[in-house]
Amino acid sequence: MTLFVGSIMRSSRSCPGPCPGPWSLRLLLAVLLAWTAASASTVVPLSVAELAGRSQQIFHGVCVAAEASMTNGEVSTHLRFVVAEHLKGVAPADTLSISLPGGELDGIRYQISGMPSFRPGQEVVLFLTDTDNAGRVWPVGLAQGGFHVRRSAGKEPRVRRDHSELRFEGSARVAGIVSEDLPLEQLLDQVRALTGVPGDPR
Repeated sequence: MTLFVGSIMRSSRSCPGPCPGPWSLRLLLAVLLAWTAASASTVVPLSVAELAGRSQQIFHGVCVAAEASMTNGEVSTHLRFVVAEHLKGVAPADTLSISLPGGELDGIRYQISGMPSFRPGQEVVLFLTDTDNAGRVWPVGLAQGGFHVRRSAGKEPRVRRDHSELRFEGSARVAGIVSEDLPLEQLLDQVRALTGVPGDPR
């Protein structure tokens, strides 16, 4: 995994000095493409069943607070969720607080490649590891373990994951496992069946 700190991009309509020629532009493009490929985390594609089996905690809820802080030289983001449904390993409670590696602090973003981010107001379904030595949890499979819920008037809610910073091993499995868009209730029903949790009466 790669840690990016404070990336800043600027653009200009004109060159203050000699403008780069075609070969310079091609070289710059090649470097940018190589950096983009290197910045992606390579992971094994995980089915929902595999995500559920590897998770210590699974829940459906809404993020209501996010705050980054520095502890022992490492940045973590402390998140609080209002829990709509406990699906695995989460004690019954109205709210749940977790800490994820990375985040934005003093205008600088400390980003672990492939790590999903969350902001207040986002509805999610999270598959999480147990806490590490720093008291943080990790989404299982990085961005694979973070489903964002999208709601539209008159339509059933759907979930989607952002895989833009992930590269998958075993490409033959990817098409059948990595689902970009599916109904929320379909995902929840599948997880309930896997974890033995009865359907949400609400």
